[in-house]
Amino acid sequence: MAEMTMRDRILAVVQGREHDRVPFVIYDGMLPMDQVRARLGSDRIGLLRWSRIHQVRTPHCRFETEAYYVGETKWHRVTLHTPAGAIYEERAFETGYNSSAIRKHYVEKPEDYEVLWAYLEDSIIAEDFDCYYRDEAELGDSGLPLVAVERTPYQQLWIQWVGLEQLSFHWIDYPDRVEKTIDMLRQRVRKVFEIAYRSPAPVHRHP
Repeated sequence: MAEMTMRDRILAVVQGREHDRVPFVIYDGMLPMDQVRARLGSDRIGLLRWSRIHQVRTPHCRFETEAYYVGETKWHRVTLHTPAGAIYEERAFETGYNSSAIRKHYVEKPEDYEVLWAYLEDSIIAEDFDCYYRDEAELGDSGLPLVAVERTPYQQLWIQWVGLEQLSFHWIDYPDRVEKTIDMLRQRVRKVFEIAYRSPAPVHRHP
């Protein structure tokens, strides 16, 4: 068969079609690609780039980030301001890759859920394909944008908002609040998935 571009090769594998060879693929930003391609050739490694296809507008809510240091360690306090009050998380950064870990989650007390609900009720989910089109043009035949959607509701709670250990206690102590939050997040995620399905991404479509 004729030689395929890296983009077509990746799509063929994902869609279960015949391909000329198995693509070797990495996420964009993991390696200095100019140096890699200089050593291995321009068509030896494909790129996958997470690409946003929606935006979230919150007319009455906002996030505020405050940077500070504890010793030599950089921290961020991110405060979510809503009509129902404010909640915040704290993150500590490591110096090697500037990655961070949450040390305090937004939701700790039962009343914190009400602040989170105010944010979720205020959120307007709208499609926005501009970023995807830019990424598609930049990658060209060398790779493929991946549609970036939100985590599932339960994942959002234990990773972003509450924390796994704390969430386990909340399931026991405040089950109605947790279940209401999951239901609100489910409605939000469904809107994002519907936008993803309407998006120009070709992964779920055969040519």
